[in-house]
Amino acid sequence: MRFVSSSPALRGAAAAGAAFAAGVLLAGCSELPFDTDDLDIDGLPTEGASASPDPSADAAAFALPESCADIGAAEVVGDLAPEGAVLDEEAGEVEDVPDAEQVSCFWYDSTAQEPGGESFALVFTVNTDPSDNAEVVRVPGEQEEMNWEVDVDVDVDSYHTDAADELGGELKYVSTVEGSSKHLYLSLPGEFHVSATAMSSDAAKEDLEKVVLAAAQQVQQ
Repeated sequence: MRFVSSSPALRGAAAAGAAFAAGVLLAGCSELPFDTDDLDIDGLPTEGASASPDPSADAAAFALPESCADIGAAEVVGDLAPEGAVLDEEAGEVEDVPDAEQVSCFWYDSTAQEPGGESFALVFTVNTDPSDNAEVVRVPGEQEEMNWEVDVDVDVDSYHTDAADELGGELKYVSTVEGSSKHLYLSLPGEFHVSATAMSSDAAKEDLEKVVLAAAQQVQQ
């Protein structure tokens, strides 16, 4: 598998940075869920009979933040952002994807002389799955400038946690085997996704997990 790495314009990479649409479980039953005493003479439930609950009624709703500051993105990311990092923020439509929008919060070292330095991104996306774009890696340095594409070994792990389940979400972790690029995607109901990307960072999967879950709670309606 191949995936997109982030460059200082990570908006594309991380912005690329969780979709796993929550499935709907349909179940049938062989008996009516009310007593015959609740029936009128026509055999229909009386007005007092309760209707079946809407399975989506309790589903959490999420919305794109107005800005990175609006949901305290810097506090959510904490020291995972490079020391003295500059925040680059971008919001708008996702190119070539109708009805898709995203808000990207990207921290990077503006003093870095070489591409491929430490950076961190927190991205909110709606109506498209950013993990579907994790297919190509561009190697930093001259090869990146020449727009070469190369295959690299990556690890992919889709999983659930209690915290993610409480939000109705699913997690997907994608990283290069040598660990220079790490992406964690949280897919939520309503085609909503929160993703975190760490480049050239010591951040662990658990660190990224805490970020996307905390960020999701910040944008939960």
